[in-house]
Amino acid sequence: MALAAAVAILLVGLLFLFNRRAAYPALGLVAIIGITVAIATALQPSTRQNTREAVTAKVSVDPANCSDPSKPIVIEFLNGNQAAVQRVSFSLLGRVKGHSSVAYRGFLRDDTIIEPGQAALTCHGLLPLGFAPPRPATITPEDYDWSVDISLVDFSTR
Repeated sequence: MALAAAVAILLVGLLFLFNRRAAYPALGLVAIIGITVAIATALQPSTRQNTREAVTAKVSVDPANCSDPSKPIVIEFLNGNQAAVQRVSFSLLGRVKGHSSVAYRGFLRDDTIIEPGQAALTCHGLLPLGFAPPRPATITPEDYDWSVDISLVDFSTR
């Protein structure tokens, strides 16, 4: 993008040296294209951010929903968007109750398809290397306050 802008400025500058009459319309055209691209680029991240923020997650330790003891963490994803979710990448964070520092961090991905307006429950296990040193000898998920930080959402294109 920056290379294209530099080339356009260089060409308009050279055109001013050789033919000022043709340079003014070229300068106007380059300015219109530049402003259009700048506005479109400025609006795009906020649209992406709003779309991604429409997908939310809640986490808990619930043996009733997750009967497998190796996967004690239940995460509920809610798709508040108009497109189906294909994949969610997220960080699972655990803080020892009563403390503010992160004692567990796991980068995970879930590929459950979630239709617009629907929710999906998934069970996840804890990664042994996700705990900050010194790692606990016995891990009791109920001793932690859990949270989810969604980093990437892939939506269906159909």
